[in-house]
Amino acid sequence: MGATILFDFDGTLSDSVSLGLALVNAYAGEFGYRELDCGLARKLSAMQLLRAAAIPLWKLPYLIHFFRRKLAEQAEELQLFPGVGELLAALRASGFELGILTSNSARTVSVFLKKHGIESYFSYIRASVPLFGKTRAIRLAQRQLKPPLIYVGDELRDVDACRRTGIPIVSVAWGFNTTDVLRSRNPGFVAETAAEALALLKTAAAHCDGGKP
Repeated sequence: MGATILFDFDGTLSDSVSLGLALVNAYAGEFGYRELDCGLARKLSAMQLLRAAAIPLWKLPYLIHFFRRKLAEQAEELQLFPGVGELLAALRASGFELGILTSNSARTVSVFLKKHGIESYFSYIRASVPLFGKTRAIRLAQRQLKPPLIYVGDELRDVDACRRTGIPIVSVAWGFNTTDVLRSRNPGFVAETAAEALALLKTAAAHCDGGKP
């Protein structure tokens, strides 16, 4: 089909959301912010999460670096979401190019892909994207990759970044933000399962014209 599909990593490919929240809460006392209720956290945007935890923006760069390192130490434990391996294989067999755009570290992504035997599926990987830098990263990908581009992600900030850059997104409900929260941003496509994501990605690709839905 010729389209390039960019995947988010945490909460989309890697089942790392619970581990990430557990790490954040484990160090709340040490770094002086509030612990997060996991159920409530899934209903919030990234900025709302920072406010709920009372994390000032000036602390964010250090905390992101710290937690990237902690996640990298446990990269071997990260699991692929059910059905996602089959989704990736089906997309490659259908002629899609695949990429990853993530705030996580290149080391964590590399260990994860090799562990699950899926590193050969991806021709583009951009890691360590700033928490609020996804719009800029997508714009860079638009200049570097063959259009049209389609994004797959699990957060509100993914939806917002795709809207700003004019590319379609298939939001997945198995990651961080809940189905209702994702639908509140009207992403266009929301997949509950990997099989549904495959069908929606093919639909999105069929409707693309120069990278726009």
